[in-house]
Amino acid sequence: MNKRARFLHQVYRKAVKIFLSIRFDFQTWFYCPLPKGPKIFVSNHFSSSDAHFVTTIMKDDIHMVIGPGFNVPLLKTYLTLADQIPANNKENRSKVVQKAKEYINQGDSIYIFPEGMLNTGNSLLEFKKGAARIYLETKAPIIPIGLIAPMRRVKKKDSSFVGHEMTVVSKNYYANVGAPMTFEEEIEIAKYDRAKAEELITEKIKKEVEFLINDIKTNRFWS
Repeated sequence: MNKRARFLHQVYRKAVKIFLSIRFDFQTWFYCPLPKGPKIFVSNHFSSSDAHFVTTIMKDDIHMVIGPGFNVPLLKTYLTLADQIPANNKENRSKVVQKAKEYINQGDSIYIFPEGMLNTGNSLLEFKKGAARIYLETKAPIIPIGLIAPMRRVKKKDSSFVGHEMTVVSKNYYANVGAPMTFEEEIEIAKYDRAKAEELITEKIKKEVEFLINDIKTNRFWS
């Protein structure tokens, strides 16, 4: 990440942290200290706030994969200048894995979350295979993150800023950061069946994220 991009993203993260401290009672748990070096952070997609919230969890130079939800012109331009990875159309999505590989080879980390509909907190919808594809190209460990908020804190909101209705949370917001995941068996499978390896990795990530969400509900606290 170049100096300009690092500065812009540090400003962005600081603004998000200030916003969170004013509006949210948020709690983060870590199963273990995160390893040094490049990592692939993966979370579920629970609310419109997720992507912003997760970038405050880690200290890494992070390149977030930003999908169609970031098509607000001012925000998209700012995050693009901050070296985030656009995935807002078919052409951009075809370049995500290569861009992620370039950044990981530079020593930076990636954050990618499943696109599409939000999950309910009770079950997770299908995960996309982007994280698995990045892993097979880079072998950087995957850090799973489970995100949740009490359902009474979740609401729909018409946003004049983005021009459509969003699912948002208020007050309580929880993140559970799991242990690094590696996939030696799937690396071997990928040598003769890459699609199968991607499917196996994606399913394991989904199960781990589901475990982390349930861990918040049952072993951390749920209020």
